[in-house]
Amino acid sequence: MNRIAGRKVLAALALAMVIGAGCSEKSDEKKMAGDDFRIPDSLLAPIAGYNLVRDDYHPIRGGVMANNDIELQYPASEIGRYIAVRNFGLVQTAYDIARERIGRPAKGRIVVVGAKDMSEYKFLTRKEWWYYGVMQGDTLYLEPLDVMLKRYDFVTKRTFAEIAILQKISQMALKNISAGRLPLWMREGTASTIANERPILQLQAFEFNKQMLGFNPTVDKLEDYLEIADDKAITRISFFIAYTMVENLLKSHSFEDIVSFAARLGRGESLDEASEGVFGIDYEALVEKVRLKKDFTYYIGELPEGMMVDRKDKNEHR
Repeated sequence: MNRIAGRKVLAALALAMVIGAGCSEKSDEKKMAGDDFRIPDSLLAPIAGYNLVRDDYHPIRGGVMANNDIELQYPASEIGRYIAVRNFGLVQTAYDIARERIGRPAKGRIVVVGAKDMSEYKFLTRKEWWYYGVMQGDTLYLEPLDVMLKRYDFVTKRTFAEIAILQKISQMALKNISAGRLPLWMREGTASTIANERPILQLQAFEFNKQMLGFNPTVDKLEDYLEIADDKAITRISFFIAYTMVENLLKSHSFEDIVSFAARLGRGESLDEASEGVFGIDYEALVEKVRLKKDFTYYIGELPEGMMVDRKDKNEHR
């Protein structure tokens, strides 16, 4: 009996050692996996300057970063926190620029939502891949933040995230100061001016310069195209036309005049009253002064050296 009991003890000890070794191996594998996906503290360091009042993350639901002015919602991923930190900085910079040049983008906190993937983005916005972000009230819906960071404007040396976020938040500020009454062509074109978006709009217009030859809609029709934004060629040319109209306006008036015009509309003045008070002519005359007198292709001009005009935009995006 003693011999049998001894064997049982030895067997139990051996089993315990095997189980212990297995647990240790799994623990080491888990630790290694965690180390593989660990983001260096140096890349997360900027978060200290964001004055966050909320910083939550869930491995399934994703995360939320917020301070008193901005709330950023982002999906769960191995590097989601780094991407969120990077983009929160871009949103904060854009917010500060818009507030300084125009006014507060919203009366309260703005919300920026980065979609999990392109399918979710299309579900949230009803827009295709070539339309980078949609503003709905005080909320901005963006394509996946990692995709926005990967795309790059070789002329201005900036990511599409930096450009698109500044353009959209500037639109928020223009909409806020004008109580939503600033004409859409002026809001789009002015925001693109702040974001220095001309190289991108120029290249996109060049992409359709033969297909859309002769396209020069009335301002009312232009605003319809900008609002609906369901056709890639028409929408992108409309963006370029709106930008060029603001460019024409800035040849004789200042950026501050445009902000003053928007502010007057926000105080309840009519388009004619605000236009006469700032630009010295009624709104119809203002439109006639700045509208494109020739085909849009005339205004494209020379493409900056190094522009990849033969690159497939869609493939690069994906």
